[in-house]
Amino acid sequence: YGPQNAVSTYQSYDINGYTFYTQNQDRKSTLQNSGVTLIAMSTEYSSANHEGRSCIAKDSYYGVIQEIWELNYDSSVIVRVFKCKWVDNRRGVKVDEDGFTLVNLSTNGYVSEPFILAKQANQVFFVEDPMDTRWHIVLHGKRRILGVENVVDEEEYNQFDDLPPFSIGIPSINVDINDDATLRLDHNEGSYVEER
Repeated sequence: YGPQNAVSTYQSYDINGYTFYTQNQDRKSTLQNSGVTLIAMSTEYSSANHEGRSCIAKDSYYGVIQEIWELNYDSSVIVRVFKCKWVDNRRGVKVDEDGFTLVNLSTNGYVSEPFILAKQANQVFFVEDPMDTRWHIVLHGKRRILGVENVVDEEEYNQFDDLPPFSIGIPSINVDINDDATLRLDHNEGSYVEER
């Protein structure tokens, strides 16, 4: 029968270990939480051979959340969706010579398909490229994974998602790193001592 006629809408929503905002809420905040990416897999068929062989392709789509909806089906099933303004992948996404993914947020792609399931969304941040203000560098967000997908180990809290790197090709720095290095969560600003 479809969802109920009344749709709940939100300006922010916690899901997948992220806090997402709509673009309008971002404008009222000092935080940027409306950037979203979806990694979609598709089957591509080769017309070059007669056997119809196919391959699986992964494509990343980037956008900004315009609206957050909760669709209620018979009070027992709730489907959360994000309505997004998507960047056109053909004209608005590129990888620079250093391997950074850049997007042009003024392009408007996939207008007929604005919705994604919220559970499929990953958070990204868009940082303006200082060399060309039409483009923004894509940086992946960090999930709060405690309590998400039954994670209870605090050691896993500081791990990043297994998302494609945004900086493929940047030369590594030859520095010996101790494998026992950890990120401290209990660190305070410290104390200041006046020089005499």
